[in-house]
Amino acid sequence: MWKLRIVTLFCVFVNISCSRPETEGEKTFDFDAEAIVVGGGIAGLSAAVEMGREGIDVLVLDMNSVIGGHAVMAGGFAIVNTPLQAREGFNDSSQQAYLDWMEWTEDGNSEWTKYYAENSREMIYDFATEVGVEFVRVQAGYENSVPRFHFTSRGAVDFVLALYRTALELPNISFEWNQKVETLILEEDQVSGVVVRNTRDGEEKYFLAPHIILATGGFEGNLHRVLENWRSDLPKPDRLLMGASVHADGNGLDIAGKAGAGLSWIDRHYIYTNGMVDPQDSEGILAITASNDNAVWLNAQGKRFTNEGGYDKTILSDLLAQDPAHYFAIFDESSRDQLSMRGREWIKNHASGHPILDNPNAAYKTNSLEELSSVTGLPEINLISSIKRFNSLIDAGEDADFGRFSSLDEAPPRIDNPPFYAIQFFPMTRKSMGGIAVDMNARVLNTSGEVVPGLYAIGELTGSVGINGSHGMDGMFLGPAVVTGRVAGRTVVENISSLESEFTIAPKALEQVIPNLSDWNPMLSRGDLKSLLENNREGYWHFQVSHSLVIEWQYDCTLCHSAQVPFYPINNTESKLAQSQVCVYCHGRGTPSPLAERIGNPL
Repeated sequence: MWKLRIVTLFCVFVNISCSRPETEGEKTFDFDAEAIVVGGGIAGLSAAVEMGREGIDVLVLDMNSVIGGHAVMAGGFAIVNTPLQAREGFNDSSQQAYLDWMEWTEDGNSEWTKYYAENSREMIYDFATEVGVEFVRVQAGYENSVPRFHFTSRGAVDFVLALYRTALELPNISFEWNQKVETLILEEDQVSGVVVRNTRDGEEKYFLAPHIILATGGFEGNLHRVLENWRSDLPKPDRLLMGASVHADGNGLDIAGKAGAGLSWIDRHYIYTNGMVDPQDSEGILAITASNDNAVWLNAQGKRFTNEGGYDKTILSDLLAQDPAHYFAIFDESSRDQLSMRGREWIKNHASGHPILDNPNAAYKTNSLEELSSVTGLPEINLISSIKRFNSLIDAGEDADFGRFSSLDEAPPRIDNPPFYAIQFFPMTRKSMGGIAVDMNARVLNTSGEVVPGLYAIGELTGSVGINGSHGMDGMFLGPAVVTGRVAGRTVVENISSLESEFTIAPKALEQVIPNLSDWNPMLSRGDLKSLLENNREGYWHFQVSHSLVIEWQYDCTLCHSAQVPFYPINNTESKLAQSQVCVYCHGRGTPSPLAERIGNPL
């Protein structure tokens, strides 16, 4: 029987990878799991389910109080040669996908790209079907010769929830919430556990397992780190907005780095060019993504500089070449309704007028181009001349300057119907395209290219294993997250199956009994809830965001809570399954708000 001997008195760990601590007395304990997954996003869940279905005892740790990571707000998956493509009449092949992607990315990881092209159908499409997910549409992308970008009805949240429910129904998968991994435990260069800190009460403890899978996401929420790892052949923007979650801080890079992990493609980032400053962010750092297909883009000198409808990688190059690297999107009243936005929950509330166009802190609005020049600081002569020139190209039915359109049918409407609008845009971070170096089995490699025993990395922490090369692709972040998660899971299964030694696992906590349905009733008033939201409490990020929306949208407590989902955490599978049903009230693209159905019984 293989067991570790660990201490009964937990010492204070410092921020370095550490061995088992020496103590006054020792006691034999079992592992907490055969495998620990750090991160409950789509990559981590894919790994957990892959192992769980093969009977591996899995513990999933997450620093938040809910699953999903960024994927609950994401869109689609790049998949090759699927039944949906066939039904839509699209002929596809793994060879063609490989060629398309290698051409677009210029320097993507050829080995992983080939593997992904050949296996995405089985590892994503078929896997999704197995857990109850249906892909309903597939769309084209610049990098694909045939449409490969697959969507469910509500976006990636459907896949995330299906994986979570599958995991909950497997008795050998358990979850620990609000647990931030601080460092790894090493046993003679073998990673054998993690040290965690509870984000709510600060309690430190450790969990042991012979296999640790890191699925902590990227680092695009850390502007300093992004700019520190910027491509040397690209100009650094004078102002870069943060378009990723504040939780995408690169913690996983630090954790793995202390165990000697190497890096690959670390200077590659998917930088969006349509980031506007969130008007509710006092620091002016957070971004909202927005666009208006009818707008013309003018640089700080009041001149067009790119094809507004062109390839995103070309637009990024053109934007970074500007001095300074920002632009104004100009449009008029007739195109007001064409503005689309995403990135902040409050965007959905138009009760007080349009949250951007009617907000002087977010957009400029004037009755003449001369006034627009004055408030934006754009040179008047250039601004008026650029709009006049753009209108003349529209009248001619051909964009002879940048090739945006070649017929009247493709041309946007003229910009001549006041009021006129101007929104300032900056480059913004979005997704990491580089990270921890791994082999084809998702095992972490050290700086010498050797495997770090017991340690794996998946998803955006690896920069999607370099598949995107220098230029990001649609569906090539969610897709590789699932694929690398399953690869890591399979590697662990094969490793454990090949061992002759056996080891026991510490027993799991017993499930709590759900309260009597007849005894349950809502306990909080609107005032009670508001008082809980007055102060930002560490470890309560999701609670703060979700319940702020409850107040704003006037949701009823009983929309989400019941005896099965009470007002306090409960360790019960039935309760967790019921709780997972309410995620779509805030997440899920195109999902109607339940407000209309519940407004008669406000909080």
